[in-house]
Amino acid sequence: MSSVAKGLLAVFSVIVVAGCSTKGVPYGTPSSSASSGSSASSAAPAASASPEPALSESPVPAASGQLTGSQLETVLLPQSYFPASFALSPSSVVSSGDSLSSSPAQYDLATISCATFVNHLGNTGFGETAMASASFVGTQQAFDQVVYQFGSAAAASDFVAGVRSLAGRCHAFTATDNGATGQFSLSAADGPAVGGHPSLRLVETGTINGSSLVLDTLLSASGVDVFTGAAVGLGTSAPASPAKETIVYNLMKRQAAAAVLG
Repeated sequence: MSSVAKGLLAVFSVIVVAGCSTKGVPYGTPSSSASSGSSASSAAPAASASPEPALSESPVPAASGQLTGSQLETVLLPQSYFPASFALSPSSVVSSGDSLSSSPAQYDLATISCATFVNHLGNTGFGETAMASASFVGTQQAFDQVVYQFGSAAAASDFVAGVRSLAGRCHAFTATDNGATGQFSLSAADGPAVGGHPSLRLVETGTINGSSLVLDTLLSASGVDVFTGAAVGLGTSAPASPAKETIVYNLMKRQAAAAVLG
């Protein structure tokens, strides 16, 4: 699955990830006896229908410039931003490489299946010019981070709008990763402003091998970039600190510094 499944079920192995672990079922699928009887509805609340309060951080200028995937890797938050009990999962690191892409999107958010989306969020293929993602994994929990860069600010905003629309038709679906099949649901709602930019909260809940899965993701389009932070819990709640908003905000600041240096 995606990095935001590794971390939507291993984007989004994305967590969700199960793939940044926004990449499949990333932390290892638990046995069927673990957390048996857990339900998707009890794993975590669906995204709130009303916007969450805005953060108090200082505004961050809209992302500009075009960095390669390798350069965006340096934007990703290092170990020092996460609890000591969480470690970088080498298999979760995804980068589009040393050159910019001009390829059309492989995955159309208007038509992509729900299962395909959660298995690829946090990976390439959404029409980006560059991207990078990685997950920090603890015991049955993970943090995911992804930066997608597009050719224009409009394209970045369209990506987030497309994710919102997709969630509206993915209230119940089946997805398989690493030989394990689960039942899942997506919901989306306005999130808090981050660095002066609007955000979307995307929540995936479900059960896999009898254990609950929750992938709580925040996406914010800022200029040509979409910054994503996620918290993942498998058979337990998603970790709360650092908050998704904090992950996204620090990604924004690090991208701004990298763009200046680039």
